[in-house]
Amino acid sequence: MEKPRRRRRVAVIVLLASLFAGTALPAWSVTDEDVEQARRQREAAAAERAAALTDLDAAVAAYEAINVEFAELTFRIGQLRSLMDSYQQQSDDLQDQVRNRAVEAYMHGDRSEGTILFATGSIEQAVMAQEILAKSVEGEVESLDSLLAARAEMERLEAELDDDSERLADLRFEAELVAARMNELFAEAEAQLAQADSVLASTEAELAEQRRREEEERRRQEEERLRLEAIARAAAGPAGGIALSLTPGFICPVDGISRFVDSWGAPRSGGRTHKGTDLMAAQGTRLVAVANGTVSLGFNSLGGNTVWVHADYGVGFFYAHLDTFAEGLRNGDRVSIGQVLGTVGDTGNAAPGAYHLHFGMAVGGGASNVNPYPSLRAVCP
Repeated sequence: MEKPRRRRRVAVIVLLASLFAGTALPAWSVTDEDVEQARRQREAAAAERAAALTDLDAAVAAYEAINVEFAELTFRIGQLRSLMDSYQQQSDDLQDQVRNRAVEAYMHGDRSEGTILFATGSIEQAVMAQEILAKSVEGEVESLDSLLAARAEMERLEAELDDDSERLADLRFEAELVAARMNELFAEAEAQLAQADSVLASTEAELAEQRRREEEERRRQEEERLRLEAIARAAAGPAGGIALSLTPGFICPVDGISRFVDSWGAPRSGGRTHKGTDLMAAQGTRLVAVANGTVSLGFNSLGGNTVWVHADYGVGFFYAHLDTFAEGLRNGDRVSIGQVLGTVGDTGNAAPGAYHLHFGMAVGGGASNVNPYPSLRAVCP
């Protein structure tokens, strides 16, 4: 009967291992499609930036054209002012000559006509007096013509200067508008591209981190699968115990001097066999947790005061015949390696005064006991 029961227990453990190994990886929030979408958005932003830069190029070209015209007008206005200054000087010189000739005419000839010429207040009146001047200063008519031409040219140049100055003011305004638009286009394009770059970088980083976690989870699941398979193999040959690598951090459950032998399978009352190791120790010696996990406290006629430590890695450790439980310890409490669980005693079916800890080890949720002696021999003094 024992072998079929053992085979059933091993089958249960193998089934648990296969179910665990088949557990799906957790679902993560970022996918390759998310990264691809971010990349497409970045490409769209780059395209918009290129279009904006095309507009910017056009704006720059317009600005350059305005700037060229602006420079030409500025130079032209400077030339006009120089010409006007020259004509003004020439006009002043010619008018002085005309006045001098008029004075001479007055002094040497027709005083009434000379007076009229001398009193002229405009170029037009001077033209009317040209014949009078010709009678007395026949050689200076050319000077008077030059004076009239200079004045006319100055009037024309002044009109051009006014027009050019007005155009120059318009160009200044246009240039300010174009420059403002250039700055606006550039700022918008750069901001959009920077935002798209940031989103893409963030998404790629998140996906990389997610893949790292997925790979870590796969590795952990593979390690757990291999561990459960090893436990299943140990359950198939329980007398050999299990490797310490399957019980990380395992320590001696008796915090003090103890003596024990490999009594696995030794006969017990009622036709039973021994499914653990008895560690003989002084009454009241502290008993400690051999793993991190949760505890279950109990009492029965065979084991007396008992404690189960259900390790986080799936192995159960059984303590029996305790004299006392640790103060404040309750069912379901979490314990850490080395935490005191109680003290050595002789409760249950232990012979009076035969103080010891019955220590058991079970795998597959307690479905199969395995020999704890090899593990205890490796860590207990």
